Amino acid sequence: MTFSRKTMALSRKTLTLSRKTLSPARVMVLGFLALILLGALLLELPISSRDGVSVPFMTALFTSTSATCITGLAVTDTAQTWSFFGQTVILCLIQIGGLGFMSITTIFFFIMNKNIGLSQRLLIVNSLNLKDMQGVVRLVRHVLIGTFVFEGVGAVVLWLRFLPEYGVWKGLGMGVFHSVSAFCNAGFDVMGDTGAFSSLTAYTGDAAVSITVMALIFIGGLGFFVWEDVWRNRRFRKLHLHSKLVLTVSLGLVALGWVFFYITERTNPETLGAMSFPDAALASLFQAVTPRSGGLCTLDQASFTGVSMMMTMLLMLIGGSAGSTAGGIKNVTAGILFLSAISSLQGKSRLSVFGRTVPAPQIVGALSILLVVLTAILAGSSAIALIQPELPFSGILFETLSAIATCGLSLGITPSLGPASMAIMILFMFFGRVGIITLGMAAFRNRGNVEKTKYPDTWIMMG
Repeated sequence: MTFSRKTMALSRKTLTLSRKTLSPARVMVLGFLALILLGALLLELPISSRDGVSVPFMTALFTSTSATCITGLAVTDTAQTWSFFGQTVILCLIQIGGLGFMSITTIFFFIMNKNIGLSQRLLIVNSLNLKDMQGVVRLVRHVLIGTFVFEGVGAVVLWLRFLPEYGVWKGLGMGVFHSVSAFCNAGFDVMGDTGAFSSLTAYTGDAAVSITVMALIFIGGLGFFVWEDVWRNRRFRKLHLHSKLVLTVSLGLVALGWVFFYITERTNPETLGAMSFPDAALASLFQAVTPRSGGLCTLDQASFTGVSMMMTMLLMLIGGSAGSTAGGIKNVTAGILFLSAISSLQGKSRLSVFGRTVPAPQIVGALSILLVVLTAILAGSSAIALIQPELPFSGILFETLSAIATCGLSLGITPSLGPASMAIMILFMFFGRVGIITLGMAAFRNRGNVEKTKYPDTWIMMG
């Protein structure tokens, strides 16, 4: 009897330690790390390279991280370096990384008709950045169906467009690859035939390619919760506050970027200057959409004016929506900070949006995310500049921001990075994809502590 009690007590203690060690945040972090390592090992195989020779491990690791973290930065051109097998590995990493490995795992539960347990539901909630477990299985089912429907439609449209140039099978492969890459906001392309790192610059004025890719980027960046909310409620006034903010801020940023890029680049001969009005309008709209974490581009980013690069960096920093395939600090975070600043200037003590009050801790959290990301960008850029002083700091800053925002837009600096600089960028891509909050929860055990001491309020001078 004593032995039994001791055994039960030890089992409870082991279970408690296991739960603490394998929290949903830690499982998510370890899952992404395992996926990245597996992808790197597969890409290092001779069969993965076009010339049949194994690439350096650092190149494989960088590419695997970029694909899994749906970033799009690359040290080698995807089409010119990787074989069909290698490109398939990259595509699988993009799909799993975009949806989250728990969403992909759920497919097998559905296929085998097995119930999804509490632990799996907790992991899914953490993976999709949801508030609670209510309706989580239904949401995942809709996410998977919606993803494959959107990607399938996009692949068919792009295939029909690429068919005359590349034939049936190659055109189909390119249609599928770019549809998945665009929807997952991954930024990878296989347009190496038109030049290394050319992305979609050969289709700047092509409405079929540009509109399809823009639609996929935008829809993928809205977030899975917003899809479900729009599908169930249909009317804007019935949507949750989160969905209203996402749609309002997203459309507002696209409209602002569209007008801004058209005005600032219309006289630039290297971008929009030589184009007709329809082509220039289409290209400037694409440039307004892709920094939300899309990564694909129809214009050479290095040819933009300084003010346009600044706007691109701002849009990259903001990114897409929480719980989506996009990166950045997230559009709702930026929107809350902007509205909070206006509310503060108006002398208001509370922030109200669409008839709802935003709690003060969430505003503080949004500010914390911004400060941590900006600090990391400056620290990482400075470190790379010290390691490789021959590279222009403006290019390093742009590339570093693109990495942590998991955007993938590049000024051409990435192929010139050395091993140490590549390691920094790998950390930034992983940091940007997994997220500040998830990493913090994984690094520090949440003991459920509350503040036991309440100190008197005071006033300090600010401004």
